[in-house]
Amino acid sequence: MKPSTLSQFVAHAREKGMDYQTIRMLLLSAGWKEKEVVEALASESLTMPVPIPMDAGSARDAFLHLLAFATLYTTVISLIILAFQYIQKLFPDASESLYNYDGSSSTIRWSMASILVAFPIFLYVSRILFKECALHHEKLASGVRRWLTYLTLFVTAMTMIGDVITLFFFLLDGEMTTRFILKVIAVFLLTGLPFWYYFQTLKMAPEVYGRSPMHAQFRWIAIAVVLSSFVSGFFIVGSPSTGRNQRFDDRRVEDLRSINNAVYEAVYSTDRWSPNAVKQNAIPATLDDVAKTAIYTPISTVDPETGESYEYTVTQDAFELCAVFSLARTQTYDIFWDHEAGRQCFTFDIDDTRTK
Repeated sequence: MKPSTLSQFVAHAREKGMDYQTIRMLLLSAGWKEKEVVEALASESLTMPVPIPMDAGSARDAFLHLLAFATLYTTVISLIILAFQYIQKLFPDASESLYNYDGSSSTIRWSMASILVAFPIFLYVSRILFKECALHHEKLASGVRRWLTYLTLFVTAMTMIGDVITLFFFLLDGEMTTRFILKVIAVFLLTGLPFWYYFQTLKMAPEVYGRSPMHAQFRWIAIAVVLSSFVSGFFIVGSPSTGRNQRFDDRRVEDLRSINNAVYEAVYSTDRWSPNAVKQNAIPATLDDVAKTAIYTPISTVDPETGESYEYTVTQDAFELCAVFSLARTQTYDIFWDHEAGRQCFTFDIDDTRTK
């Protein structure tokens, strides 16, 4: 019997006065599948096809949930990194080595860039998922949604537990500092907020989910936290133009350092590092002469931003290098090259063979 005759059989059986249950048993005993039988019985008495429910566990749902939680993780981790950097700036640790490289500005900018990309995606995808779950309540029971939500709850719960354990450890060890306490609070708050929100959504009844004000509250709190982090970041590291000026200043210091090394190489040649180094040549008279005598790498003698030549002055046993800087430099390492904003000169005694 072909599927097209199945409906004919149901219609024939109904004309003979047979009830639906009996027809169903006959067709099942003949080997028809339950789904085929139900569809045939429905089509016999209905003029509208049975609607097919949306697939609550579809690949599209999996993609949206994975994207939402991945961008959430990226945002929270970046916010924690920013919070740590801000706290370290406000409460420096006197026990840290003076020779540590200060790369906090780059770390802050990288975290801000991560949030700038991840957070809008998180808001957009979360909005899509909220509307679909509010409209189709069966999506709230999606296995993908529940698994990823519980995984997020597990990760945030373990983070908060570890945070509290660390707090008590340092408390018992007598090493509590203001900076450490602030970091603990930052981790607890930044992981606790998503934990509270997603834990509450799992407990919501389907008919309440779409009407709950908690979704908007979570969204606006998250936006406020991100915006405040961005404003703080700009106050600490400055605007993008500040970052560009800082890179130009770093390049200027690098150029002056290369010129300095090249001058010493020209004067002392390969004997420079010897304790009994002897001057073999006179100090090059111009920057062009310095560039010609460079041994290992070519050097730049002009400002990377303006194209103007660096100032180079030679005396009998010394030389001076000058450049115009955009920003002040204050480091805890290599302090010889620290400078103020504006024109700054560095003087070198040719008899001092130590590298600057």
